[in-house]
Amino acid sequence: MANDTSSQDNKYFAQPQNRVVEVLEDFLPQYINIDQLPISIVAEGVGLKGVFGQNLLLSFVYMKPHSVAAIHSHPEEQIGLVLEGEYEFELNGVRKLIGKGDVYIVPPNVPHGAITHDKACLALDIFAPPRSGYREMLENTHKVMTFD
Repeated sequence: MANDTSSQDNKYFAQPQNRVVEVLEDFLPQYINIDQLPISIVAEGVGLKGVFGQNLLLSFVYMKPHSVAAIHSHPEEQIGLVLEGEYEFELNGVRKLIGKGDVYIVPPNVPHGAITHDKACLALDIFAPPRSGYREMLENTHKVMTFD
């Protein structure tokens, strides 16, 4: 790698003793392209793609224009980032129109939801720990949906 810093002393990052380590059989290192993941439609115009780790979950949220992700809450912590487009995000009763580059932080059990207006939106939600029942919800709702 061009910027390999393994020989440098860096107090912020632990340097591995080896380049390869033994890993758990049920949690293997891997690469995933989100375009190859199935989309799960969870509401009219709202689709999700999930990537699961042991202790966190990435959820790509696709919302068509004029769609609603209903107000809900969950015990898991959530941080989201708008990647494309915009939506009106409601967080603990406060609504704000947010767009590309905006981040929202949802503490456990805080009510939240989103509405798109004339623009579609793609957001990345990160959950720690992974939301319970999320994998099953995605597996039970696979459908084909395009987001243009």
